[in-house]
Amino acid sequence: AVVSTQSTGGKCRMLIDENEELGRQLSQGRVAQLQAELALQKSANEEMQKNVEEMTNFVLQLDEEVEGMQATILHLQHQLKHTQEKLKQTSEKLEKEGKKREELERSQGEEEEKVKNAKQEKRRRASDEDEEPGRRKKDKNKGKTKEGKKSKHRDREPKETE
Repeated sequence: AVVSTQSTGGKCRMLIDENEELGRQLSQGRVAQLQAELALQKSANEEMQKNVEEMTNFVLQLDEEVEGMQATILHLQHQLKHTQEKLKQTSEKLEKEGKKREELERSQGEEEEKVKNAKQEKRRRASDEDEEPGRRKKDKNKGKTKEGKKSKHRDREPKETE
């Protein structure tokens, strides 16, 4: 029975060693699996961090562009306001100039009408004056005047006609 106790004890020891070896192998396999999973997670995290950095840079770039656009919009609004004010002033100035021009044209028209009427009056008077001396000339040629149809020479008697 001594032999069988030794062989049973040796077998137990051998089984314990075998269990330890299998435990080490299982443990190493599990560690290797966990290490592989950890490496994948690290890779995924690095990729995510890279994406976050890219997104952050993109957002910062967009923010700068938006600020630039806002500054441009503000500048354009000021220019538009200034241009509208100038347009209003120019419109008012043109309106005043138009009224002045209309008044000037009306005044010139009235002046031209006065000049035209004066010229017509002058021509009429000249025509009247031309007609009067012309009549007197004819009458003088005949020896008579318009006023009394008397002889040119007062001391002469007019001829009697039979």
